[in-house]
This record gives sequence, C-alpha cells and structure tokens, in this order.
Amino acid sequence: MNRRFVLPCLIALLSALVTGCWDQVQIEERGFVLGVAIDVPRTNEAEKRATKESPGKPKVKERFLVTHQLVIPGGLIAGSQAGDGQNTANEAFLNLTSEGDSLFEVSRELATRTSRAPFYQHLKIIVISEDVARSENGFANAMDFLLRDPDSRRGSKVLISKGPAKSIIEVTPKTEKLPALYINQIGEHIDRNARMLHQVRVGDVHEELLSPFGFVIPRVRAEKNEIKMAGSAVFSNNNQLVGFLGEEETEGLNFLTGNISGGLLKAKVKNDLVVMNIQGTKHTIKQDLRDKQRFVFTIHIECEGILAEAYSLMDFLSKEETKKLERAFAKEIERMCQDTLQKVHKEMKVDVIKLGSNIRQKNYPLWKKIQHDWEDGQRLYEKSEIRVKAKVYLRNIGSINRSELDEGR
Repeated sequence: MNRRFVLPCLIALLSALVTGCWDQVQIEERGFVLGVAIDVPRTNEAEKRATKESPGKPKVKERFLVTHQLVIPGGLIAGSQAGDGQNTANEAFLNLTSEGDSLFEVSRELATRTSRAPFYQHLKIIVISEDVARSENGFANAMDFLLRDPDSRRGSKVLISKGPAKSIIEVTPKTEKLPALYINQIGEHIDRNARMLHQVRVGDVHEELLSPFGFVIPRVRAEKNEIKMAGSAVFSNNNQLVGFLGEEETEGLNFLTGNISGGLLKAKVKNDLVVMNIQGTKHTIKQDLRDKQRFVFTIHIECEGILAEAYSLMDFLSKEETKKLERAFAKEIERMCQDTLQKVHKEMKVDVIKLGSNIRQKNYPLWKKIQHDWEDGQRLYEKSEIRVKAKVYLRNIGSINRSELDEGR
C-alpha cells in the first residue's frame, strides 16, 4: 500500500479517537433558557427587617429566588399546527422557580427537576427585582454568576422590575408564545418612543460595575397580561439602586445624554397641542472648570424633526410661525431636562449624565485630582451648576400648509 495514502488516514483516525465528540450534547437534550428572573425570598426579606429592628442580631445571608423560563419545543410545534388562532403560550414554555444562596447553586439544582440541563446560550432577558437591586451588593452578586459562566451571553438584556421579577416573565401575551421573546422585542422599540432607555446588556453592566460613576437600567413592570417597559432604574457609584425615574424624566435623561433614537415630542402653541416626530438629535457639553467648588456645565441640545400633528390654527408656511413652533418644542425639551436634573442632581445626587466622564476625557490631569471628590468626599458633582440650552429645527410640516380658518367661514 502507498505510504503517502496510509499516513493521512492514520492521522485522521487518531484525531477522531483523541478529540471525537465525547462531550457533545444532542439538541433535543438541551433545556433552552430564554429568560431569568431574580427575586429575594419572602422569608429572607422578613429576616432582614428583623435584623434592622435588632442591630445586635447577626447579618442575614443573602439568598436568591430564581425563576428560569425554558422552552418546550413540542408546544411551539403544536401551536403552529393548530391554525385556530388561539394562544398556546402556556404549552410553549415552562417556568421553574428555585431558591438558593447563589445562582450557580440554583442552576445546578434545576438538574434534579428537569430532564434537560439548562443551556444559557440563547438567554434573551434577565429581570432583577427592585428588592435585590436595593440590597447591599445584591445587584452585583446577582450579575456575578452571569458574568463568569462561559455559557452565558454578554448580549442578554438586563431589566429592573418594579415589583417581583417573577411576575414579569409570567405574563401570557396573546401576540407571542414565549413571554421572554415578547419582552425582548418590546425593548427594540426605542426608535418609536423616547421614554425608553437604550437596551442595557450584560456586557454593558460589566463595564458599569467597574466604572466610578452611577448608571441607569431600563425599568419594567407587569400589567395584567402584558408588560410596560418605560422609565429607568438609577444606580449609585457603589452599584446599588437608589430610585426610579418616571417616563418623562427618562425622556429628559435621553436628551441630556444624547441617546434619543426617535419618538415624539409634545408642546403647546396658543394653548393647543402640537406634536413633532423626532428625526435626530445632537448634544455637546461645554465646561467651565475655573472654580473648583462650582463647576459649570452647559449642555447644548439640537433636535430636528417633522411636524406630526397640530391642533393650533396657524400658517405653517410663515417663517415666523415656524419659529414659534421651534421655540415651543425647545422650551419643552429644556423643561423636561430641568425636571430630570432636579431628580438626579439635587435629590439622588448620582452622575448618570456622565459629566465626570466628560471631565476625564477632556481634562484628565484635573480628573485625577478630583475623582475621589466627585460624588463622594467634597461632592463636587452636587455643587456643580448644570445649564441646558435647546434648539429645534422643523424640517417638514407635512402636506397641510395652512390650518388657519378663513374669516368668512
């Protein structure tokens, strides 16, 4: 036999024997996890309250109540073949809830309850309850396992629930068979509503946990058989939840940070409603750092869009009338931004606008001197003055040029 032929065959055979597929898992044996909800057990909450009332008692160990949402492939197939238009969500997924001291323990405990081992490569959403996020190191501890586990996806989206996280992935929407996919798709509508935060992924959270600044994560809450994803959860620089921003305050924050992807803006002209469809925004920050005890930041916001609705009777071909509209929209942007600043600057005192990061980028030597006094120590952020100036450009008024009624009619 030709040696040139035998040698490659032996190499191929040895490679197959050495590597092979000894650790493979068949696809039908995997338990695909699409959503995870992390809560605090009720007994744990009661023990914590008792500890606060009696400081002499030992500190209560943190425990987690974790709900995994697994796909039932058979339910998906049955639903697609039914053809009767009925919702079969309850047959397409399974929620399993377990309690433990760590998420790793809970993940392994699931192996005792399901024939399919949890597989996180397709994980879409992670919902963490307000109680977990408010507890000391609760949020960071909950994220620790997801950051370390090689099977987890850094692209999974993170949400903070107003109320139990479990209730979020227990909704049964009529438009989707899988609640986790329904929630995931809602988060992609940021180009239609400015009151939603940009999606925050596990990789983004990892960066924020290592950053010296506060940060925000989208807020979600359950309403009957649907969820609403609007508003935001505000975290301090020690990675602990300090409070929530409402929907309008979140819109103001998006303008302050330049994270507007679309949506609408309402204002009043002559006490009548006018609505603009936002097409794009631009923001710049100017610094005056001469007085260390009173830094001054001026945030310039430029916004352009088209007129979507107008109940005010006016001539839209008139440049003067158009300028009135632009000034009304600009004034509304400034008002929302000031309301947001009142909350995050004066009340929460958390730099979620990333002004400290702006100093670090433009004047690093100064930042090195003041970084420990920015939100802590001398609290230079709290002492700073923040101004907002907005300018709006209407690029299109629609097909109706005149809404002013003729005097004879």
